[in-house]
Amino acid sequence: MGTQAAPKKTAKYAVTKKAVEGHTTYHLIDTARKMDLGIVPDIGNFPYKFEVNGQDVFIAPESFKAYLEKHWFGWGNPFLAPYANRIDRDFYYFQGKKYLLNDALGNILRVPPNNYAIHGLLVFDPRWEVVKTGGSDTEGAFITSRLEFYKYPDLMAQFPFAHVYEVTYRLKGGKLECVTKVTNAGKSAMPVHFGYHPYFRPDGPRAQWTVSIGARKHWLVDKALIPSGETEPTEKFLPGITQSFTLGNQFIDDAFSDLARDAKGLGHIWVKGETHKIEVIYGKEFDYAIVYAPLDNTLICIEPQTGPTNAFNLEQEGKFKGLIVLEPGKTFKATYWIVPSGF
Repeated sequence: MGTQAAPKKTAKYAVTKKAVEGHTTYHLIDTARKMDLGIVPDIGNFPYKFEVNGQDVFIAPESFKAYLEKHWFGWGNPFLAPYANRIDRDFYYFQGKKYLLNDALGNILRVPPNNYAIHGLLVFDPRWEVVKTGGSDTEGAFITSRLEFYKYPDLMAQFPFAHVYEVTYRLKGGKLECVTKVTNAGKSAMPVHFGYHPYFRPDGPRAQWTVSIGARKHWLVDKALIPSGETEPTEKFLPGITQSFTLGNQFIDDAFSDLARDAKGLGHIWVKGETHKIEVIYGKEFDYAIVYAPLDNTLICIEPQTGPTNAFNLEQEGKFKGLIVLEPGKTFKATYWIVPSGF
């Protein structure tokens, strides 16, 4: 009798490329868990979809065309840098020097009704370059992209600190890991402030979703959501929310910090629907979170940030003392994970 070749082992992790609406997308695949993370590098290195068993973890945009035309937020997981959330004036300070924002360059996003600059300069930036991808049982499926911020005058005019971003997304062990590195390529110190804005819609009625925010401090803000610098205990803001709180008709658009840490030094915030649970796990570099659950749209955001909203000006005013300052030649690294279950 003839011998039969052993069946070829299917790779557990892989990275594939596709052409979608004229854009090249990369897909991190976990075949065993039926996970697919789609990223479009030339639209802000945007993770536009994250599916498990064909079900959405992120709220995916209707199309790239619609996303670009709306030029706003509500989908996927955009990267917010070199500042996350709002800046309360048309300028900001660092080490006593005043830096002006220039709307004529066309890369500032503003939020009504106050028209504050919001969420940085890179959400729609096309200039990210993929530098490495890979898929193996030991490394999972990963993609590393880089933006050399210092090479572009329109970016440097708004934030004149020469630096490089390198972002690695990795699917492994049922978790999506995101590692962000910022390297100071200049000759002077620079402020570091960035975040992410993942949009989730777990299953079941919104009123029945449960939320746990494992943070000790809730930041007090004005009507325009600018922090005063004062905080209160999270349990005073919403009793029970640090353990498990039923969302009901509660509106949330609030900032939290001083995350409770487990034995590994990790913080935890999660939302659970009927069967879907989505947990955002915070590495030690991320000790600030915005949680956003509006009443006019069925979604919730659990947003990692490296500092509070308006960090630069709060620091100048003496209302915030934890601004990250990166010296020349140094690299700052921050990590978080998104863990879906029940999909």
